[in-house]
Amino acid sequence: MKRYYIAILLFYVSLLLSVNGNDFDNGSDYNVVIEELRLTYYAGVENEEYIDSLQSILIKKFGEDTSKYSPIALAYQAGLNALKSKHAFWPFTKMTYLNESMDVFSEAVERDSTNLEIRFMRFSILYYVPGILGYNEEEESDMNAVYGLLLEKDFSKINFDLQEGMAQFLIRSELLTFEQESKLSNRFMLAKNE
Repeated sequence: MKRYYIAILLFYVSLLLSVNGNDFDNGSDYNVVIEELRLTYYAGVENEEYIDSLQSILIKKFGEDTSKYSPIALAYQAGLNALKSKHAFWPFTKMTYLNESMDVFSEAVERDSTNLEIRFMRFSILYYVPGILGYNEEEESDMNAVYGLLLEKDFSKINFDLQEGMAQFLIRSELLTFEQESKLSNRFMLAKNE
């Protein structure tokens, strides 16, 4: 399981430097902030020292009132809670943070259900959460949404390389059917040649 976290971290850190500017209609400063959130979040997957940095960025750039956060900022708030859950020692604390994370993710998904990054973030977290905790429906919904969004060939907000990494993660999850895996693999092979 740890190797997947490391693979995700290395993938995002290496690719985020080449991410095309996301068109959030909020200006280029906003895009820089989102990239900073991404880098800090994925660094926090393996190193809990980044949790405080992530929280500081969120508060400094978006304030303390999460009701005013954009859907993607909400997703990173949810991701922050997921990181706290991952790094917590006590099971009760882990569950509390996980449940808080899923509540915030639900709000982010409700506000922007077709945002590939939001859906992928929640899916990649739920992939590692035991099914007995009751988030199977969200995991399946996110998997289907990510799969569908990856097939759309929309690189305006998330570039090809980053989406290709998401597709590879989805394929490695072994949750897709053989037909879905083939279609996704072929889609990215063909897109590379375009």
